Amino acid sequence: MTNHRVLLGATLALFAAACHASKDAPTAAAAKPATASAPASAPAPAPAPAPAPAKDTPTTPAATTPPHYTQAATNSSLEFTFEQAGAASTGTFRKFSTVLVYDEKNLAASSLKVRVEIASVDTKDQERDDLLKGSDLFDAAKYPTATFTATSLTKRADGGIEAVGKLTIRDVTHDMRLPFTLKPTAAGFLLSGKSAFKRLDYGVGQGEWKATDSVGDEVKISYTASLVGSRT
Repeated sequence: MTNHRVLLGATLALFAAACHASKDAPTAAAAKPATASAPASAPAPAPAPAPAPAKDTPTTPAATTPPHYTQAATNSSLEFTFEQAGAASTGTFRKFSTVLVYDEKNLAASSLKVRVEIASVDTKDQERDDLLKGSDLFDAAKYPTATFTATSLTKRADGGIEAVGKLTIRDVTHDMRLPFTLKPTAAGFLLSGKSAFKRLDYGVGQGEWKATDSVGDEVKISYTASLVGSRT
């Protein structure tokens, strides 16, 4: 009887201990959920490459126009000589203009322009002047001006200058090389030189005046132009 009581008592003691342990243990429902881990941060963008240093861009210096010189009102002359009846005859053109664009260091960019008013011819003989201005010779009424235009200059072996251009008379144009010298003056330059041309090449001589037994074909010219302007 005693053994049964001891056994029963032990069994009750074990059961009570088990119940007490069951109450103290945390339940699954009471357990806190695990904290979700924070999402990984996105990688920072790579820094933009530094701009390459700007290269120096070479600049072309602005082109400069050579100084201009224009003909003064005085101290200029344009004379011509021709042969008539075996003797030399001379005359002048009272009205003409000259424009020189000149840079001694850049002759290729220099130029020379001459404009002559045919009606200003003067040979000290009115009858001959009228003949020269008539339709068989210069025909001043139809062709009032003669021009020489050179778009570049060159150095001559003798130290002078030569204008490479075109001479136009009676609306006929031919190449011409016009030599001249330049002498510095207080106001600019004194331009002077000599040249020649064949009058028949330009139609100066129609009808009976085409013959050269009375009036020669060659016409010599001598010119001086006082030019003013800035040489700086």
